[in-house]
Amino acid sequence: MSKINLKTSAIVITLLALTILLMSGCGSNTDSLDETNNLEVNETADHNVDPNPEPLKEEDMEVSLTGYGAEGALSDEDLSIMDMLTYAVQDEYLAHGEYIAIMDEFGTQNPYSNIADSEENHLAYLEEVYLSYGLEFPDDTSEGHIVMPEDLLEAAETGVKAEIDNIAMYEKFLSYELPDNVKEVFTALMNGSENHLLAFQKQVDKLSD
Repeated sequence: MSKINLKTSAIVITLLALTILLMSGCGSNTDSLDETNNLEVNETADHNVDPNPEPLKEEDMEVSLTGYGAEGALSDEDLSIMDMLTYAVQDEYLAHGEYIAIMDEFGTQNPYSNIADSEENHLAYLEEVYLSYGLEFPDDTSEGHIVMPEDLLEAAETGVKAEIDNIAMYEKFLSYELPDNVKEVFTALMNGSENHLLAFQKQVDKLSD
C-alpha cells in the first residue's frame, strides 16, 4: 500500500472515530435536553394580558379563603376571582419555596432548578394580572407551609402531588366564567404544571428502580 493510501486511511479512520464520539455524546444527553426544552417551551406559552381590562365587579373582589394554596382552593365552594388569584399566588409561592428548600438540603440539581425558575415565571404571569387591575401583589407567606422530605425519592413524590393539586386547582378555576386576562394566565400556568408533573414523575420512576 502506498504512503498516500495509508494517509487517506488514517484520515478516514479518525473522522469515523470523531463521528462516533459526537453521536454517543448527543445520545447521552438526550433525556436531560428533552426535559429542559419541555420546561422552556411552557415558559414561552402565549398569555395575552390586557394592561387596561374592564374593572372587576364588587363581588369578584371579595376574599373569603378556607385554606392555603391548592388544598384551600380545592375545598373552597364559594370562589370569587380574588379568591382564585390569591390561592394561585399562594400555591406558586409554595411550590417555589419547596423546590428551593429541597435544593438547599440535597444540592442544586434538575428537575428542581429548572422548575424553581419556572415557578418564578408563573408568579410573574400572575403579577401581570394583578398590575392590570391596579392591585398590590401579595407577599410570600409560604414558609410556614413547607414540609421537607426525608430523601430525594420523597422529594420527587412531593413534587408529583404538588403539581397534581396545582393542575386540579386551575382546572377548577377554569370551569368558572373568568375575565380574559385571568383565563389566559390560568391556562398558561396549568399547561406549565402539566409539564412539571411529567418531569417529577420521571424522577420518581428513576429513583424507584
